[in-house]
Amino acid sequence: MTTPTSANPSSSRGSRLLAPWRRFQEQLPHLGLAGSRSAQLHSESEGDNVPESSLQFQPLSRALSMRLYAAVFLGALGTMLVTVGGLGAGAFPVIHNPYWDFPGVNTLARMLHSTTVLVFVGIGFLVYGWLLLFTFAVSAPGSPNHPIPVRTYWRTFFVWVTPLMVTPPLFTQDIYSYLAQGAIAAKGWDPYSAGPVDLLGIDDPLARSVPLMWAHSPAPYGPVALGYGEVISMLTDNSIILGIVLHRLVAILGLALSGWALVRLARRCGVSSGAALWLGVLNPLAILHLVGGIHNEAALIGLLLAGLELVLRGVDNEERPLTSRWILIIGGFGLIAMAGLVKVTAFIGLGFAGAALARWFGGRLVDLFSAAAVAVVVATATSVAFSLVTGVGFGWITSQGGAAEIISWMSITTSLGLSSGALGAVLGLGDHTDSALIVFRTLGLLVGAFWVVRMLWASFRGRIHPVGGLGVATLILVLFFPVVHPWYLLWAILPLAAWANRRAFHLTAVIYSVVFSFFILPRGLSLPTSTVIYIYAMSLVFFLVAVVALRALAAHNADLAEALSFRSDKLRRAVGATT
Repeated sequence: MTTPTSANPSSSRGSRLLAPWRRFQEQLPHLGLAGSRSAQLHSESEGDNVPESSLQFQPLSRALSMRLYAAVFLGALGTMLVTVGGLGAGAFPVIHNPYWDFPGVNTLARMLHSTTVLVFVGIGFLVYGWLLLFTFAVSAPGSPNHPIPVRTYWRTFFVWVTPLMVTPPLFTQDIYSYLAQGAIAAKGWDPYSAGPVDLLGIDDPLARSVPLMWAHSPAPYGPVALGYGEVISMLTDNSIILGIVLHRLVAILGLALSGWALVRLARRCGVSSGAALWLGVLNPLAILHLVGGIHNEAALIGLLLAGLELVLRGVDNEERPLTSRWILIIGGFGLIAMAGLVKVTAFIGLGFAGAALARWFGGRLVDLFSAAAVAVVVATATSVAFSLVTGVGFGWITSQGGAAEIISWMSITTSLGLSSGALGAVLGLGDHTDSALIVFRTLGLLVGAFWVVRMLWASFRGRIHPVGGLGVATLILVLFFPVVHPWYLLWAILPLAAWANRRAFHLTAVIYSVVFSFFILPRGLSLPTSTVIYIYAMSLVFFLVAVVALRALAAHNADLAEALSFRSDKLRRAVGATT
């Protein structure tokens, strides 16, 4: 009689102990190679390069349909609550506030605490709806990546952002700088020569609403941003409300352009286009800050990603006539240059588009220089054209760096500089905060520049896709930048959404987006600490009460209860069987 053979426990323990060494051996040939580690954010097995048009979508199950409708409804409810709350807690103009002419707004404006709580409750519902869409956007390993068509994400996007069109600016007062600088350009004056108060005068309603730290600062934006600001100023005759609406429309169009590019870049990279749209344009951080806060980053990212897509379309399609390919390439470089003419940081996109062009030329070092020459010529021509056509001139070249005056705790280098200065004061070494800030910020910029060059080289050598290289380079650059705002990470999240498909990336991006969606008060001003704590506590209480009430209503409907749950094996199985 023989006994069954059992595994040797000591052998199993030995294998586990050797596992880290074996993984190190596997990575050893790649250590030090630019892009080798970053490229691991993408997995070929977790993507889907099948065009959406070739997929056959079956009707959703009852539970899945309810989950989809619940997600869209909760997100729309959230943005409507944000809109109503913003009528009291938004960043109103300092003088001649036109919103007070609307019925009820004057009353809401006197209820700062209540309306702020309402905004945060609305953000909670928006985040809730967005997280419910995770089931459709990011499937489990081995299951299809397109449970719902891309058009569904587009419909959801426009349903969510439409209510925000009528609310005052949220979370920031930057829009008043945009309006003032557009008015300056419309008058034919040089916005790079002085600040809004200096040029428009202290009594001008637009200049008075510009934040104090920017009131005497020249415009930090490029000719494209000032150009459409100038057009808006002329179309609205400097109406504050109409100007806000049109600038917000530009932000929505910028995000829509980003989405157009994301769908195509994602398919090009073998990634779910639904996941890219969900993490990119439907991201609460993007909707709240780029649309609600009206930041020109929306236009910047849209132009940048669209330009990169055109360049890649030109170099990748061998069946397209050569003339057509060159039109796409030059047009793509032009769009990227236009993004840089919104904010100069976008010019780094020229490098990654150039790396793709260099590989098309042949991948030799001389081809890299040839591609760089093409990028420089197109970017220079675009810059000169917009500088002359808009009439703002070339002052944007020397007006950069004003933002470095901001003390941003989210900036790693700024925090290190402040901490070092404080430590020196504690140790009796004197206050060296200014010097420490200069040292750490300079080191941070050097680290960022090094990483950009590293990713450019990796893209040129083919170790990382240009879309991934752009995302990783931008991420490092933003992290080590002297000034970091919550929405700045969107510069990296959106391109990475089209390429990075690892679970770790999705989880990290989701956590960051959720946390920082709540981080800035709607009015964008400082309040006493006790008041801030009270607002957040009341927001949490009211949101939890609302969710409990919602779940209580859903308790009588099993499918609806499943739809609102984040832990549902039934739903996961249904998603896997949808396509």
